[in-house]
Amino acid sequence: MLIYQQFVKHVLKPLDLWRSGDYAEIFYWREFERTQFLPPDELRHLVWQRLRNILDTAYSRIPYYKSTFDHAGIVPSDIKTDTDMLSVPILEKRDVQANLQTMLDPEYPKNRLIFDKTGGSTGTPVNYYYNIERKWARQAAMLRHDRWAGYEEGQRFASLWGAARDMPVPGWKQQIKSLIFPKTLQLNSVNITPELMLRFNEQLKRYRPPIILAYAKALALFASFLKQRGVSAYQPKGIITSAEVLTPEDRQLIEETLSAPVFNRLGCREFSVVASECDQHNGMHLMAEGLYIELVRGSRHTETGETGEIIVTDLLNTVMPMIRYRLGDTASWVAGTCSCGRALPRIDNITGRVTDFIVGMDNRLCSGVALATFIVSKRPSFGQIQIIQEERGKVLYRVGCGQNKPLQQPDLDFLREQTELYLGQGIHIDYEYVDVIPHEVSGKFLFSKSTVVREMFQ
Repeated sequence: MLIYQQFVKHVLKPLDLWRSGDYAEIFYWREFERTQFLPPDELRHLVWQRLRNILDTAYSRIPYYKSTFDHAGIVPSDIKTDTDMLSVPILEKRDVQANLQTMLDPEYPKNRLIFDKTGGSTGTPVNYYYNIERKWARQAAMLRHDRWAGYEEGQRFASLWGAARDMPVPGWKQQIKSLIFPKTLQLNSVNITPELMLRFNEQLKRYRPPIILAYAKALALFASFLKQRGVSAYQPKGIITSAEVLTPEDRQLIEETLSAPVFNRLGCREFSVVASECDQHNGMHLMAEGLYIELVRGSRHTETGETGEIIVTDLLNTVMPMIRYRLGDTASWVAGTCSCGRALPRIDNITGRVTDFIVGMDNRLCSGVALATFIVSKRPSFGQIQIIQEERGKVLYRVGCGQNKPLQQPDLDFLREQTELYLGQGIHIDYEYVDVIPHEVSGKFLFSKSTVVREMFQ
């Protein structure tokens, strides 16, 4: 198996990337493998070169940013320090929703744009675009950070996930590919039942993947279920958790039940990997070569150890620059350098997207992240939404309207149809309209809140 893994990594994978036109992914990966160990001064120089380039590109080619910078009374050459970046207006999700077309490079061929959208777990789905070069960089970044958890190309992989867009597209090409490359063992967390969790555990034991990737809450639920049932869990070499906040309690539960270290990750649709843990597990290293990260509190940058909002500037998406984008999560800087030898800055104490499982009509459990992906993200007209469940057989959609009108009938019909599809026929649906859906006292935004599932599994 080890020989075959090396053959896949060094021969089959490059050939497949060459065939698909994605061979440049390898060059990005090699760059990221090298730059993670650059001295701090060299890394900062690289980041600022790319930051200046994206600011110049945005101002000279993107109508939205030309107008934004002019209105703020600044030009890119004014930005010489981290503090200077505070003069650039923050980009909100609603800004992207309202100005999508003017945020695009008008000269870039429309047929070469790659469209994507966020899952909506922050309550507000966003559409956006990037180019093929950014796609290669995103994939290379993912591979580098997967390797920190022990994964290598050619190894088996298991996933407790729920986003259909992340799953292999069925078809004869995918079938042929699955005969050559190790396939991913997939448990779709859109709906989870006790039977499915037992089956997945047995599949893991037969397939023996070294690495498991999972929604944080979904894997905690899986571990809790196996522990309560007294079932011996499969023990991988490493576990990658993402998509939701990983609490210390959930980390302990997962690591004790599956007897493997957890490598937590902050990622998002807009930028792919934002930060990941290395094997020292002392904060998360930023994907600094591709993202310029600020932690902001009010109108200033935070000090080490102080919590601030995560503001992201994509350094590599030149076709639709995302400059000073409010991610919706908070974090704090970790002082000093990591003993792993990487100069990539570190953040910790992540708070932000939190979801509960919602209980369906037949006691099926539906991931809050999956509901955000399959229901909320499909209708940008929803705006901000939160799902509340305090009684079996009922859900409440809390809708943040602001200055907008309440949901129109087509949106209500879509919500009912999709809710019944994922939670079962006969589910009772209520609506509540508010100006803004507040964050919790902790600073977290709970996309879905269920006291019913807590009674079942806590």
